[in-house]
Amino acid sequence: MDEIKPVFETWAIIELFGHTQLSGKVTTETIAGQEFVRIDVPKTSRVPEFTKYHLPTAVYGLTPVDEDYATRMAERIHAQPINDYKHNEVIQEIIKEKLSSMQLSLQE
Repeated sequence: MDEIKPVFETWAIIELFGHTQLSGKVTTETIAGQEFVRIDVPKTSRVPEFTKYHLPTAVYGLTPVDEDYATRMAERIHAQPINDYKHNEVIQEIIKEKLSSMQLSLQE
């Protein structure tokens, strides 16, 4: 099967509305007929690698850089993959369910 290559691909510092900055590999991807900007943020010492999608209209700046610079900036920007308190509630609920399931398995 032929691999489809993205139309746009670069390492970059990307500035988004809402005073948000991300750093990583930037490509475009079509989802449900709409083109999105895909940012693959590399792993840092505090956060695992993650991907964010934004509509191009959310981007107000993009500075192409090399991979080393983008990775170092990702460390300094310290972006979070999920940063809404509601997500934390869901994650805590999942952890409790998994722990409960594990305890039941150990008792059997």
